Amino acid sequence: MKKLSLSTKVLIGVVAGILLGILFGEDVAWMSILGDIFIGLLQMTVLPYIMFSLIVNIGRLSLDTGRKLIKYGLLFLALLLGVGLIFLFALPFAFPKWGSGSFYSSDFIQASTQFDFVKLYIPANPFESLSNNIVPAVVLFSIFIGLGIMKLPNKETLLKPLDVVISALNHVNKMVVKITPLGVFSIGAGIVSKLSWSDLSRLQGYLLIYVLAVVIVTFVVLPYIISIFTPYSPKTIFKITYSTLITIFATGKIIVVFPQLIDDIKKILQTEKGATNEAISEVDVLMPLAYPFPNLGTFLIFIFVPFAAWYSGKELLLSDYPIFLSSTLLSSFVAPITGLPFSLDLLNIPKETFQLFVVSTVITDRIRVVMGAFHLITLTLLTISASQGFLKLKKKKLIKAIIVITVSGILSIIGLNILLKKSMQNIPTNEEIMNKFTLISPQQPFEILEKAKRNPNRKWRGENTLSRIKRRGKLRVGFYENSMPFTFYNKDSVLVGYDIDLAHQLAHDLNVNIEFIPINSGHLIEEINNDYYDIVMSGIFISSNYAQQIELSKPYLNVSLALVVKKDNSNFDDFETTSQLDTFTIAYFERFEIAKEFVSYFSQAGTYAISDIIDFFTFTAEDSIQPDAYLTSAERASALTIHHPDYKMVNPLPYHINNALVFPLANDEVWSKYIDKWIDFRTKNGTFQDIYNQWILGHEFKKEQKGWSVYKNIIKPALVSKNDTTKAKTQ
Repeated sequence: MKKLSLSTKVLIGVVAGILLGILFGEDVAWMSILGDIFIGLLQMTVLPYIMFSLIVNIGRLSLDTGRKLIKYGLLFLALLLGVGLIFLFALPFAFPKWGSGSFYSSDFIQASTQFDFVKLYIPANPFESLSNNIVPAVVLFSIFIGLGIMKLPNKETLLKPLDVVISALNHVNKMVVKITPLGVFSIGAGIVSKLSWSDLSRLQGYLLIYVLAVVIVTFVVLPYIISIFTPYSPKTIFKITYSTLITIFATGKIIVVFPQLIDDIKKILQTEKGATNEAISEVDVLMPLAYPFPNLGTFLIFIFVPFAAWYSGKELLLSDYPIFLSSTLLSSFVAPITGLPFSLDLLNIPKETFQLFVVSTVITDRIRVVMGAFHLITLTLLTISASQGFLKLKKKKLIKAIIVITVSGILSIIGLNILLKKSMQNIPTNEEIMNKFTLISPQQPFEILEKAKRNPNRKWRGENTLSRIKRRGKLRVGFYENSMPFTFYNKDSVLVGYDIDLAHQLAHDLNVNIEFIPINSGHLIEEINNDYYDIVMSGIFISSNYAQQIELSKPYLNVSLALVVKKDNSNFDDFETTSQLDTFTIAYFERFEIAKEFVSYFSQAGTYAISDIIDFFTFTAEDSIQPDAYLTSAERASALTIHHPDYKMVNPLPYHINNALVFPLANDEVWSKYIDKWIDFRTKNGTFQDIYNQWILGHEFKKEQKGWSVYKNIIKPALVSKNDTTKAKTQ
C-alpha cells in the first residue's frame, strides 16, 4: 500500500477535525487545548530561528548584495501593496444599498487606543521583545547585530557555531511538524465546536467579499505576477507549498511553520537550473526581513472598514477613501485586532461593529494567513529573481493578466452585489431587531390609560405610598410615549423599552399590577406633585431644577450628552468646525437647563423647545424655525438613528458632558428609601445590566442554551426514540 504524504495526512486531519466538531459540538471543545499545545510546540523555536538566521546570513552578506535585496524587496513590496490598494478601492462596490442605524456603544465616550510604534519596532530591551513575541523589534535587533558582525575579522569563528544552533532549531521544528496531522485535527474540532452560526450569518457580506478577494489575489493575481516576472511555474509552487499552506490554514499562524516555508521556497528555486547557493542563502535573509512588513492577507482584511460603514448605515464617500487607504497602510503594520479600531475611529464608524470582526476571525484568520504566506512567497521569488539577474517582463502574459484579472474582478463584484441584495433581505436591520425585542422581566398584568389623571384612591390617614400600592394592588408608572429606547411603542404597538422592562420587574417584586400613565409634555413636576404617578420611568435626566421641586431616586444609569443631526451634515463632527458656524439652533425636549449648559460652549448657538421628540424629525422647509440638531443622551441618540437612518449621533465638544438618569417619585420618604434599595439590589443581581445589554446595546437577552451538535440534537434523540419503541414492543 502506498504511504500517504504528510500533506495528505494534514488534509485528512483538518477534514476529520471539522467533522468531529460538527458531530459532537461543545462536547469536544476541550480539544482546542491540544491544538494550543501543538501551536506552542511549533512556535517555541521560531523566534530564535529568525533571530539567529538573520544574524548569520546578514553577517555573511556583502554590502552590495544587502543593498540589492533591500532595494528590490521594497520595490516589490510597494507593487504588491499597490495591488492591495486597488482591491480595497474596488471591492466595496459589491455592497448593495442597505441602511441600518447603530445601537449605542461605550466606545462613543472612550478615547481611541494609540499604537505604541516605539515598543513595536524599537528593541530597547531585546529580551523583553523576545519574551513577548514582538517580532518586528526582534528582527530589527537581529539586523543591527548582523550589520555589526558584517565587517568583523574572523567572523566565521562566531557564525559557524550559530550555524549549528540554526540547524538544531530547524531539526526540532521538523520533529514537531511530524505530529501536524494530529495537531490540526485537534484545532479543527475545537474551532468548529465553538462556532456560532447565528453570528456568522450577520457577517456574510464581509465573509463573502473577503473570500472573493483571497481567491482572486491568491489564485489569480499573485500567480500571474510570478509568471510575468520570474521563470517559476505557479503549478510547481503550489505543489511544493501545498502541505505548508494547509498547516498554516489549520493553525491560523504563518510564523509557526516559518522554517518549513523557507525550505519550500528553497526547493522552488532549485527547480530552475539558474539557482545558485547565493540565491538560496538569500532566502534566509529576505524571509525574516519581509515578515514584519504588511502582507496582502493582513492588508485586505481592512475591507472590513467599508463593510462596517455599510452595515452600520454610514455611507463611505469617495472623499473618505484617501483617509481609509492611507490609514490602512499605517494600520497594516500591526495586527488587525489593533489596527482596525484605529481605522474605524478615524472614519467615525461605530466601533461596536468591531465585535462582528472579532467573531469573524474564527474563519478569516485562517484565510488571511494563507494569502499572507503566498504574499511572502511571491515577494521572495520576485526579489531574488531581480537580485540574481533573471527577472524578465513577459509582455504577452502581462496583457493577458490585465484582461483576465479585470474581467474576473468586475464580474465577481457584480455577481456578489446581486447575491448580497438577495441574501441581505433575510437579515434584519437594527430597527427590526429592536422591534423584535420582548421584555426580559416577568410581565405583570397592566393597562395603559389614555390620559393622565390623579390617583382615584387617595391615601388613608398616615398611609405611605408603598402601603397604598400594596393595598390597591396597582403601581402607577408615568412615561413618555416617544422616548426610545427607554419607553416607546414598537411596530406592533406594544409598549416596551429599558424603563418599561424595569417597571415590570418592580411591579413583579411588589406583586402588583401596573397602570401606565402618559405624561403631559411640560407638566411632569405639576402632575407628580399632584399624585398622578407613584413613579416616573422614562429616561429622565437629573437636574438641580428637578432636585429642588420633586423627589428623585438615586441615579440608576450614567449617560453622556450627544446631538442627533442629518447624516450628511458635517458641521457638528468636531469642536473646531462647530465653533466656526455663524449661527445654529439646538432643539431640546423639556430640559432647558441641560440645553443651556450644552450651548454655553458656543456663543453663536440658540435653543428651541419641542413638545415631542418626534417633532424634530418632522420639520419642513416651510417651518419658520428649523433646528440643526437635537440634544439628548447618547443612548437615546443611538436608538433614534436606528429609527431614523438618515441621521447620525455626534458630540461636537472636545470632551463629554455626563449626566445621570433617575426616577421621579411621589413625595414619600418610605417609598423613596424602598426604590433606592430596590435599585441597589437589582443592580447587584445583574437585572439592570441584562436589561441594559438588550435595550441599549442591542444584545438580545437569551437564556443560556447548550450548543447544537449532530450527535446531541439528531442522533441521540433518534436512539432514545428507538429504544423506547423497542421497550414498548417487548412489553
